[in-house]
Amino acid sequence: MNRRAIIAGIAGFSMARQPWAQASPPYRITLIGGAHDGAAWRAGVAVDLDKGWKTYWRMPGEAGIPPRFDWTKSRGASGVEVLYPLPQRLHDLSGETVGYERRVVFPVIVTPAENAAEVRLRLDLFFAVCKDICIPANAQGTLLLTSASTPDAGIVDRWIEQVPVPGTAVRAVTAAMDGEETFLVVKLIRPVDDIFVESASLAYFRKPAFSADGLEARLTVDNVKDAAQLAGLSLNLTIAADGSGIEQTITVK
Repeated sequence: MNRRAIIAGIAGFSMARQPWAQASPPYRITLIGGAHDGAAWRAGVAVDLDKGWKTYWRMPGEAGIPPRFDWTKSRGASGVEVLYPLPQRLHDLSGETVGYERRVVFPVIVTPAENAAEVRLRLDLFFAVCKDICIPANAQGTLLLTSASTPDAGIVDRWIEQVPVPGTAVRAVTAAMDGEETFLVVKLIRPVDDIFVESASLAYFRKPAFSADGLEARLTVDNVKDAAQLAGLSLNLTIAADGSGIEQTITVK
């Protein structure tokens, strides 16, 4: 993480149904239960932030820290998957970041082990919240999932609706040069609001600039000096359009 003042101490705290509060932390973390859909449990990790503070998406942008969810100490679960709601593109003195302000609930899909009567989730979370400074933190929490109903099921379901779904919004992606600048050209099926790009490379894809008709986007690429290096690269695109998100995997031509 660059150009930030970092608080060296790691803040440790526990999560329960009611969030634990320090003297003046800018965040509150809550592990909440959801409903059972017949095959898996739904739960959520809620992050509530003070005004002006933010936390990060799985691809945090130019300067940020992605959250790390560790469920290895859970019991009665054969699989735990964390989902990411559609993020926002944010800007501050450190540059361009991708994440969430005020509140985000990361939905969690929990597959129970065979013949498990209950599931006891145990979360070890590493995350960060940032404003003028960035505070890294560790959180630990447990949540028992049984057949009993939970009042938070509706909250989890509403945030699941904000998770991008597989779809097709992009026709083709190519890479090109403009002087010494490398950029990505994205041909769109229809106009969209934003495009977040992830790859297994060190390339960072900046905010798109759209053509007048909205059917082409150009994204400057950092850490790549030759557009030929991007040929054949697989990209995971998260496309924001009209408040909802689409995920599409495509290869650079």
